[in-house]
Amino acid sequence: MNDFTAYLEEQRERVNRALERLLPEARQPEIIYEAMRYSVAAGGKRLRPILTLAAAETFGTDSGAVMEIACAVEFIHTYSLIHDDLPAMDNSDLRRGKPTCHRVFGEAVAVLAGDALLTYAFELMARYGLERGCAREALQISAELARAAGVAGMIGGQVLDLQAEGRALELEELERLDGLKTGALLQAAARCGALAAGASPAELQALSGYASRLGLAFQIVDDLLDRESTAAELGKPAGADQAQGKATYPALLGEAAARRRIDALYREALSFLDGLDRPAALLRALAERLVYRSN
Repeated sequence: MNDFTAYLEEQRERVNRALERLLPEARQPEIIYEAMRYSVAAGGKRLRPILTLAAAETFGTDSGAVMEIACAVEFIHTYSLIHDDLPAMDNSDLRRGKPTCHRVFGEAVAVLAGDALLTYAFELMARYGLERGCAREALQISAELARAAGVAGMIGGQVLDLQAEGRALELEELERLDGLKTGALLQAAARCGALAAGASPAELQALSGYASRLGLAFQIVDDLLDRESTAAELGKPAGADQAQGKATYPALLGEAAARRRIDALYREALSFLDGLDRPAALLRALAERLVYRSN
């Protein structure tokens, strides 16, 4: 576990350096570049890009060769956080322990900063394909990211989340919502790293099963932490889900049953790795860290 903790920290620092290097240089109007950089540099565990790197390593490709893909995943993730925090969405004042983008730069610039990060992720993927001579793979990866970010992924999940406020959901409805809002980008993060490494369709299918279960378990943990942790521990306001009447797993199932669901999803996620004829220790360890985390 200590070795894996060191691995995570090393990869997080690598991702941070790459994000700094790949962010566009400031031009006029400077405020939009400042807002983009502020939100990306606010921190975070960088678990999604690390999942991309780990998937590539699992399928035999050096993680350095897919760093641009990992950073594109993180740019999309950061865009989604900026927009989630807006007054029209979750109306949050705190993210990653710092004032949210719209509190620092205003709502209009925050909307545009999110848009800029989303579109820049695809510019980065186009350059990746051209510069590395892998246009077909870059096109496949771009399609994966677009699907995860769009109406069949995060945007669709966000709409369902807004529609669910203040009303009770069935478990199937809640899992569909979170499978789109949270799980879709986690799946794409894993699949994109594997695609770049030449994984077969069967291997990609197994990885999708792994990541989809992981995404649901991750969200249940998030729901529990929102109830149990402080804002200082979370880096964002605690208790926000209950205050906004959001559907959560603890509210629907009770805390004990929610924890049992986490355990079941974790075991299911690992079972998908059993069929891979690959050394999947990194993905197993990452699943444990994602699911059994304290913040």
